Amino acid sequence: MAKTKEFKIENRRLLFKCPSCGARKTSIIPDIRRKSIRCHQCGELTNCLFNRRPEPREIYSGKLMLKTRDGRKVEVTLRDISSRGIGLELPSGKSLKMLTVGSEFSLTCNWNPKLLPDARYIVRNIHGLRIGAEKAKR
Repeated sequence: MAKTKEFKIENRRLLFKCPSCGARKTSIIPDIRRKSIRCHQCGELTNCLFNRRPEPREIYSGKLMLKTRDGRKVEVTLRDISSRGIGLELPSGKSLKMLTVGSEFSLTCNWNPKLLPDARYIVRNIHGLRIGAEKAKR
């Protein structure tokens, strides 16, 4: 089974370092999110996730309560936070019809109330059950 690893992309360039043998290779990557790359030296297959963000994300895992503007609530899982936004995941089986790109929602974090002091967000992208959102401007 192939290993999965995240790689930083800068100026469409990837510096691939094989997790097994350490061999390095530079490649130009098109605008895709993931790709499997086989090491040119040892033949190991690596599932690569490409990160094009200018700043790193802090990885989290915890439950939050999401509330839409019309009052509907659903428990979501926090996946990552950066200064520019937040990544969430809906539980499987939940409908995404309550959220669309551009819709506004608020979040409540019971296990760490100081984590999300400005808890109003706008949906920027939806990919499967993953939601990417940025802070709403006041």
